[in-house]
Amino acid sequence: MDRNVGPEDRVVRIVVGIGLAVLAYLDVLHGVGTIVLAVLAAYLIISGLLSRCIIYKLIGVDTGVQEQPYSTTDDRAGL
Repeated sequence: MDRNVGPEDRVVRIVVGIGLAVLAYLDVLHGVGTIVLAVLAAYLIISGLLSRCIIYKLIGVDTGVQEQPYSTTDDRAGL
């Protein structure tokens, strides 16, 4: 599977994942809520570290594609 998570998205995923992991560790939501938080935190952290998201792949989103900056090589070539 190709990488489809951009650098900004990776940072957000990892930070939110760590925050959810802390909430799960502190047992803010008891029982099933803690398990859901832990699974969601693990998914966000893993997808952020690997730069691959299954959900993005299913819906056709790719935040890894960045616009290319303006190139000044044409100006130097006299074109």
